[in-house]
Amino acid sequence: MQDVLAQVRAIITGEVEQEGYRVLRILLFGSRARGDARPDSDWDFFVITDREPSRQEKAEIASRLSCRFAELGFYADVLFQSEALVQARKGNTGFLTYYVLKEGVPV
Repeated sequence: MQDVLAQVRAIITGEVEQEGYRVLRILLFGSRARGDARPDSDWDFFVITDREPSRQEKAEIASRLSCRFAELGFYADVLFQSEALVQARKGNTGFLTYYVLKEGVPV
C-alpha cells in the first residue's frame, strides 16, 4: 500500500502544482484509511492547499487525477480545501473536514 500512496502523492502534487497551488497535506480517508475496504472500494483523498482553488479549478484537477488513477487501475475521489478553510471548519461536526482530520491518514 505504501508504494501506491507514494505514487498517489507524486501524482496529486504534480497536478496541483501545475495549477499554481502548493500541497500542504494529503490525507487518505474512508474505508481504505479505516482498513475495512473491499477489493473494489475506491480511494478517498483530501488535499489541503495553500490557497482555495476555484470550483472550476477543483473540477479540472479532479478530472485529470481521475484519468491518471484509472490508468493505474484504481478509482479515487479527491477533495480540495485550503488550509484557511480547514482551520475554520476543523472543530465543526457539520463539515466533512472535521471527520477527515479526526480519522484521516497522512499520505
